[in-house]
Amino acid sequence: MIVIGITGGIGTGKSTAAEYLIEKGFALIDADQIGRDLTAEGAPILEKIEELFGCVSHDGEKGNGLVLDRKAMADKVFGDSEVKEQFDQLMHKEIIAVIDREIADIKKTDARGILLDAPLLFEANINDRCDVVILITADMDERIDRVSLRDDADEEDIIDRINNQMSDEEKARYADFVVDNSGEPEDMFAQLDDIIDYLGLE
Repeated sequence: MIVIGITGGIGTGKSTAAEYLIEKGFALIDADQIGRDLTAEGAPILEKIEELFGCVSHDGEKGNGLVLDRKAMADKVFGDSEVKEQFDQLMHKEIIAVIDREIADIKKTDARGILLDAPLLFEANINDRCDVVILITADMDERIDRVSLRDDADEEDIIDRINNQMSDEEKARYADFVVDNSGEPEDMFAQLDDIIDYLGLE
């Protein structure tokens, strides 16, 4: 069963592309959701996060009672490259372990294929789990407008978040297909259909 990696920076429309492919019969593995689940209230990994970074309260009622202060953790991660690297190493190891289990489970089903949705596909070296990788891109102005509407964020903050990610140009060097989502969603869907046809998954 084919594993398709789908990635892209904030505001490119990666989630919309993923939803379209799910409707086409692909089973989704969402790396971001795995990360959120791993750091949910009472999760075991919070003990290690507290030990290394703090940013954890004892106000929860589940599991070990620990709750991640996500804003404090984000401020710490994005304010210090060494902290970011250490945090990423911790999280990526756990996320990849879950991804491997989910890939194995889905391969026992009759899904059309596996869609691995991961914004940090290359940064976390998850792309080696994929047979092909699709990169979703969009013009910078379009990305800023989308994120501004979605998150009610200001332009400077959005640009900082975009610049903190691997550039589309660098990602494109490693991707098998690049889909431009600067226009209407239907234009992106047509490009995705062409890729599915090319891969013989029609």
